[in-house]
Amino acid sequence: MSRAPARAAFAALFALAGCGSCAFCGEKPGPVSPPAPAARAATPAPGQIVVQLSAAQGDVQVRHGVRGAFSPVQLPLPLGLDDSIRTAAGGSATMKVGTDGSIEVRERTEVSVRQLLSDRVRFRLERGRIGATPGHTTVAVESSGSSAVAEASTGSFAVFNDGKGLVAVVADAGEVKLTSGGGDTLLAAGEGARILGDAAAVREAVPRSVLLKVAWPEEKVTRVASVTLRGEAGPGAAVWVNGKEAQVAADGRFEAEVPLAPGVNSVSVTSMDRFGRTADVEETLRVDRRPPPVKAQHEGWQ
Repeated sequence: MSRAPARAAFAALFALAGCGSCAFCGEKPGPVSPPAPAARAATPAPGQIVVQLSAAQGDVQVRHGVRGAFSPVQLPLPLGLDDSIRTAAGGSATMKVGTDGSIEVRERTEVSVRQLLSDRVRFRLERGRIGATPGHTTVAVESSGSSAVAEASTGSFAVFNDGKGLVAVVADAGEVKLTSGGGDTLLAAGEGARILGDAAAVREAVPRSVLLKVAWPEEKVTRVASVTLRGEAGPGAAVWVNGKEAQVAADGRFEAEVPLAPGVNSVSVTSMDRFGRTADVEETLRVDRRPPPVKAQHEGWQ
C-alpha cells in the first residue's frame, strides 16, 4: 500500500511566514521560494476501506506514520496505515469509516489505524475513549498495554483505555466480541466488561450515571490563597480539577489543592469512570483580600 505524507500544506504556511519587507531591520528581503503544493494521502488500494477524519473540535492533532510528528489537522483528511489522531482536553474528532461507519474520538484520546482491508478495519487505542459504529464494515479495536480486542460488525460499542493497562468495553447496541488473554467473551447490548492487562474479561454492570461528588467550601467568599477540594468518584475513575489530574484512591476518593487568585475563580471538576463516561461540576469562589472597614469608637464623646 502506497502513501504520500500530508505535511507539505503546513510547510507552505511556514514559507509564507518569512520576512517580506523588513521595515524594522532595514535589510532587503531575500528571494522567496514558491510554496510547495499541498500533499495528499495516497489513494487507497482498490476495494480497500477508506478512513477519513471528517470532523474536529478543539485541540486535535494528526501524525502520519509511526515516526512522524503530531501536527494540527486540516479537514477533510484521509488516514492511512499507522496514522494517528490525538485530542487534548476539550477536543474531539470523528473518523468516517467506509460508507456508513464512524469512530467518535473523545477528549484526551490517542488512536491509530492498524489495518485496512476490503471489509475490516482495525484501530489501536493508546489511551482515552472511542465510540465505534461499524456500519457495513467490521471494526476491531485493540488497546495498548492489554491483550484486549473488541470487535463488531453491527450495532455500536465503546472502548476505554486508562493508559495503565485497564480496558473497559461497553456494548451499546448489537453484540461485541471481546478477546483477551483469558479467552473470548460475547457482550450483548447494555453489557460491559473490563480487562486488566492480559487477564480474562470480567463482566460487570454498567452504572446508569457517573459518580461524582465534591465537598465545596461553605464560604463562597474567602481571603485564602488556596482551597483543598475533596470528593468521591467511582472506583478506577480519573478526576481532573481545572484541567489538572488529581490523585484518586482505590475507593474513588480524591483530594486536590486549588490555588485562588484575587477576584472571581471558576473551579471545575471532571470525572471519567472506568467505562470512559464523564461527569462535570463547577463552582465559583471569590477572593476578597481587602482589609475590613475600621469602625471608630467614640468613648466619652457626646
